[in-house]
Amino acid sequence: MKMNPWTLSVLLLLAGPLGADPGWHVEYPDSFCVVEGSTATIPCSFTHPAGQRVERVVWCPNHEICHLTTPNVYDSSNVRADSRFQYLGDLVRNCTLKIIKTVKQDAATYHFRFETNGDKYTGKKGVGVTVTDGEDVKVRSSVTDNVVKEGGQVTLTCTSACSFHRLDVHWYRNRQALSETGRALHLSCLTNDDAGDYTCSLDSSGRKTSAPWSLLVGEDEGRHKCDSDRSVTVSVVSVLLAVILLLLAGLVFAKRNRRHAQKKASEVIQKHEVDRKQEAVGASEEVSYATVRFKSNSSRSAPGPEHEIVYSEVVR
Repeated sequence: MKMNPWTLSVLLLLAGPLGADPGWHVEYPDSFCVVEGSTATIPCSFTHPAGQRVERVVWCPNHEICHLTTPNVYDSSNVRADSRFQYLGDLVRNCTLKIIKTVKQDAATYHFRFETNGDKYTGKKGVGVTVTDGEDVKVRSSVTDNVVKEGGQVTLTCTSACSFHRLDVHWYRNRQALSETGRALHLSCLTNDDAGDYTCSLDSSGRKTSAPWSLLVGEDEGRHKCDSDRSVTVSVVSVLLAVILLLLAGLVFAKRNRRHAQKKASEVIQKHEVDRKQEAVGASEEVSYATVRFKSNSSRSAPGPEHEIVYSEVVR
C-alpha cells in the first residue's frame, strides 16, 4: 500500500524521533499475561536526551502514537481517580503501570508516550497484554509426598500459565486467609497446626483459587530440633533482656548517686553561705557597740565650763 509522503511525514512527526538519537527509548516486556480479577504491574522505563524536561506521559491501548484524541487508560494531564489503571512511575525514568482487578476487555497492546519541552516519543514495540480466566492456577510443592514429618519444612509455589510480573498472590489454609503473600509460601518446623488444605489465588476476593494441596504432618523426633532451636532462641532473648535490665538499673543507680552528690554539694555550699553571712553580721555588731561606748565615756570625762561657773558661785 502506497502512502502519501505528506501523511508519512505527519505520522513520523507525531510519533517523535525514530531512534536515530539513542537518548530516546522506552523499555517494557514484549508480552504480559494477567489472570482475570488479579492485580498486575507492567514494568516500564524510558530515557530521553539530557537537558529536556518531561511534561506529559500517556498510556494507550491498540494505538502506535497515543496522540491527541486517541483513547487512553492514563494521561498525566487528565488523571481519573476511579480508573483501574494506576501510574506508578514518574516524569524522570520510571513508567510502570498497574492494572487493578483485570477483566477480559483489558487484553490489548499498550504503548507508552512521553512529551518533553522539546519533543515527544512513543514506544513503538508496545506490550501485548493477555487476560486468562485463572483456571490454570495451581499449587506446586517442593516435596513429592503430601506427608511431611513434624519439624520438617516445605515450600509451596503458586503457578500459572501467565508469567509472574509482581502479581499479587494470596494464600489460604482451610479457606482461611494467611498473612503471608508472594508467589512462594515457606513453611518450616511444621506442627499439627500447619496441617490442612492450601490454596492460592491471584484474585484478592479469593473467589478464583487453585485446587487445594493437602498437607499432612506426621510425628518425628525432628520436632526436638525445632524445640531446641526455639529454646536457644528464648534463652538468647532472655539473656539479652537481662543485660538490658542490668544496664538500665545501672543507669538509674548512677543517676540517683549523681543527684545525691549534687544535693550534698548544694547543702554544703548553702551552709558555707549561711556561716559567712552570720560572721559578717557579728562583725558589724561589734563595731557598733565599740562606737557607742566610746561616745559615752567621752561625754562623762570632760565637764563643760558651765559646771565650773556654778561651783564658783556657791563658794562665794
